[in-house]
Formats: sequence, structure tokens, C-alpha cells
Amino acid sequence: MILALLPAALAEGYSLDIELVRPSFSGAPPGLDAPEVQKQGAVTAGAVVQYQSNPLVLVVEGEELGSVVGNRLAVHAGASVDVNRRVALRATLPVAFSFGSELDALAADGFGAGDISAGARFELLENDLLALGAHADLYVPIARPASYLGEASLRFAPGAAFALSPGDFRVQVDASFMLRGVVPTQETLGLGQELSAAADLSYALLDGRLRPHLLALARVGLSPDVMSDSTFPVEVLGGAQVGVHKEWWIDAYGGKGLTAGYGATDARAVLAVTYQRVPEDPKPVEERAPVYQAEVSDAELDKIIAEEPEPEPEPEKPLAVVTQKEIVIRDALRFAAAKDIILPESLPTLQFVAQLMNENADIQTLIIEGHASGEGTYASNYALSVDRALAVFKFLVESGVHPSRLAIRGYGEVMPVKEGDDAANRRVVFAIARRLAVGEPNPGWATDIKLPWNGEAKTILAAPASAPAPDQPPPAPAPRPQPRGDDLDIDKSHFEEDDE
Repeated sequence: MILALLPAALAEGYSLDIELVRPSFSGAPPGLDAPEVQKQGAVTAGAVVQYQSNPLVLVVEGEELGSVVGNRLAVHAGASVDVNRRVALRATLPVAFSFGSELDALAADGFGAGDISAGARFELLENDLLALGAHADLYVPIARPASYLGEASLRFAPGAAFALSPGDFRVQVDASFMLRGVVPTQETLGLGQELSAAADLSYALLDGRLRPHLLALARVGLSPDVMSDSTFPVEVLGGAQVGVHKEWWIDAYGGKGLTAGYGATDARAVLAVTYQRVPEDPKPVEERAPVYQAEVSDAELDKIIAEEPEPEPEPEKPLAVVTQKEIVIRDALRFAAAKDIILPESLPTLQFVAQLMNENADIQTLIIEGHASGEGTYASNYALSVDRALAVFKFLVESGVHPSRLAIRGYGEVMPVKEGDDAANRRVVFAIARRLAVGEPNPGWATDIKLPWNGEAKTILAAPASAPAPDQPPPAPAPRPQPRGDDLDIDKSHFEEDDE
């Protein structure tokens, strides 16, 4: 579109990067960054071909004199590699051929390479509905002066991406800042720090193999001394992404600029071909069937099979076991996403833990530790870990474990067991804080209690008799004292919630 630029500036060979649609090789349409990172070893690579009509036009004192870049055919080649579940690295190299400019003396016709960019993407939050990520790119100048494919100094562009995916719809927003010093071009245009933004609306068809897109891209200069209409390009594109093979995708878009900012076009066509490979999880090795020699007859084979003993089924591992320092559960507890609601498949495990507590009365104090993954803020992860530990505490008490034997503790995200593995870090641990020594008498507990969170009366099992010490006769049972009124008051304060 129109660029207000003085001839003297062009004659001096200022280096300007006029590109508005920059591919990210993140799975998003060209011009946007996806907030998600897939998994370690995932690779995305490809090429994006663009035709641009009049992305740079010379205007002097309000009069359009002609195109500086009349037509441009540009190719961006690049690749991105996921180094782990949260971080991806990438690099891009653009090349272009400009032709058909109207101002021969100022034209940038010919072939050239643009500035190399290298950067990273970071996934901050991802679930079935929301995704949030950050990204940053460094642009290294290699373009020749006055080619309008790059600039004379390093540039740094940090940004953030957000996606909302209700069902098959997806709304995506991406924004980044171009940080650089002011690049003056005489009186009517100067480049300084800029904000680039893009928004996209898409809908999945054919199980996600076809996704129509409607996207808008814009940027605006943030330096007051260089802001003008020329620094505010806006462009709209429409098209679709098609999966032509399991690992190959084609994007095709078309559109035009809506304003007269530099880099916006009279017409733009974009075609992208992308290869995307995501490593599959290793499959378990299947047991091989017995191999028999070919000369064995069918009758002999039937006899051999009949004489083979039936394989004994492997004994099922218990849901939980008691060790010296911990009650170790076989399967991790499952909760509703971002909530303290225990899912039904985890209730048998908790019932088994309650049974172990009642069978092992020597466990005097069991600490229920809640742990969270690194998604979200520290405050929200800590609160969620405490709430989930409290939900387990309530279930065990309702299952007959005396509340005086239980404690809860929230650790949030500060004690991960596996870096980058959210599923392993979202967990509940049952740590044994105190056990009776061999022969130490069990003080026992009251069997009639009130649930601490609502005051509801409940009867639980009494503590079993303590095991005698080695070579010692079992102690005589002590008479159970009759409770007095003041004793009952003490018991109530022990189990009821504190109003303060």
C-alpha cells in the first residue's frame, strides 16, 4: 500500500523490513504463533510462498508517485523443534524476488535474502479449552541495503499467544513487540518500536483435517516521534488449512490491505507446505507365540498344544502397600481438571488406604501431601494442592479413619518429581510422620466423633490392641475411663471446626 517516504531517504539506501505476514512454523496460519508445544522431538518444517502486490509505494506531500516495490514473490523456509514438553526452538530464512516497480531510480527489483530469525516458543498453560504461550525472536541482519528485506541492526521481538477452543471453534490472538532503535527516513516516515498483532477465527471439519480460517494482521508504531498513517498497516486474509497426509499440511490464503501502512498490499496470496512429525509413544512389546517346526503334523501339533499347561494369571498388585515411611498407592489419584473433586476411579484406592490405616493402628500420624504441576500461578497451584489434600482427608475420615491420625499439607508446584511431566507432578502422597515403636501401647481414640467440617456425628472403629514387645507378656487391658462433662467438651473442641 502507500508509504510516505522521501526520495532522499531511498537514495541513501535505508534498510527497511516491510514484511507483514511472518510464518512461525508453529502449526498456526502464517502471521500467527500457536501457544501450544506438542512433545519432545516433534518437528515442524516447511516453506511459505507469498505473492505481494504493491507492498511499498512512494508518496510525497500527499501525491502518489509510484511503487518502490511493485511485485514481490517471497519464500520463507524454516523449521521448529520441540526440545521438551514446554519449549520449542525455531529458525527462519526469507528470500524474495521483486519486480515490476514503477520508480526505476528507486526500485528494489531483483533477488535477495532477508534477515535470518531465530527464536523460541514457550507453553505456559494448556488444557481442553485454553492455551497460553510466549515467544521471542532475534532478527540478524544479512539483507543488502535498500532491498526492503531487512534492516541494518539487530532486532528483538518478544510476544505472547492465546487460544480459546470451545468445541470445533478456535479463536487465537497473538501479539509481539519489535524492539529496536528509531530508524529515521527523512521527514515523513521513521521506524521505531512497534506492536504487531494478529487474530484468527477457525472451525474444524473432517476430524480436523480441514480448517477454514479468517485472520486479520496489523502493526502500529509506538514511538511518538515516528507515528503516522504509514506506520499502521492492517490486512485481512481468508483461506483454509488442509491435511493432505498424516504428516503433511497445505495452507492457502488470499486477501489485501485495509490501510495505507507500509507492508500492506493491494493483493496478497499465500501458499504454505508444511511437514509435521510428532513422535509416537512406544508400544509395549507383545509376547511371541510358540514357534513349531514345519514338519510337525496337525495331530501332533494339537497334542502339543493340549499338553501345554495353562498360564497362571499374574496376581493383581494391591491398590496400596504400607512401608516404613509411606503408604504407597499403585495408581495416582485422579481429580476433575483444576478442581478438588475426586474422580470415581480413584475411590477404591482411597477406600483401601482407609482399610490399611485401620489395620495398622501403629500409624499415629499420616500426612496427606498435595502436589501440583507447573501450569498456572504459584498461588493457584498451592491453593489447589491444599484443596485436594483436604478432599482426601474428608474421604478418609468418612471411611472410618480417626481425624487425629491425619494431617494435610500443600506443596503446590515446588516439589516436582519429573521435570516437564505434568501428569507425574499432579499427585497426592501419604507420608507417615509417626509410628508406635514395637511394644509401645496404643493410646487409642474415641469411637464417637463429629466430622470436623459439618459437625455430623459418626461412629468409627476402635483401635485394635497393641502387639506385645518381644519376650514380654501382653499388657493387661486398662479400664476405659468414663467420660465426664469436661472431657466431652475437650473432645468436641478437638474435632469441631474453630469458628475463628
